[in-house]
Amino acid sequence: MPSASRNRPSEQVDLPADVTDPLLWRLGFDVARAHQPDESGRCGNLACPDEPGPCPALRQAEQAMLLARTGDAAGDDLVPGAGTAGEHLPRRLPGSVLRAA
Repeated sequence: MPSASRNRPSEQVDLPADVTDPLLWRLGFDVARAHQPDESGRCGNLACPDEPGPCPALRQAEQAMLLARTGDAAGDDLVPGAGTAGEHLPRRLPGSVLRAA
């Protein structure tokens, strides 16, 4: 029987201070991480073969993450990194058109 626990990148990061819907934010984070463009600028996820980045899944994931926040913590990154403290992804995911509020 498969284990119910899965490796989700969102479980390795702290929620931004202004998140009002943690489930939506974490789902958006996980989808955004899975659909980052590769070196050629195309979506690196197998579900989006040869889709130019940002793919629709990445754009929708970023929108979900924005909708899950109040926008009160202007200094927070849109997508914090999963690395060591203080390490973050860019405020805007590479190739995306949405900007954090």
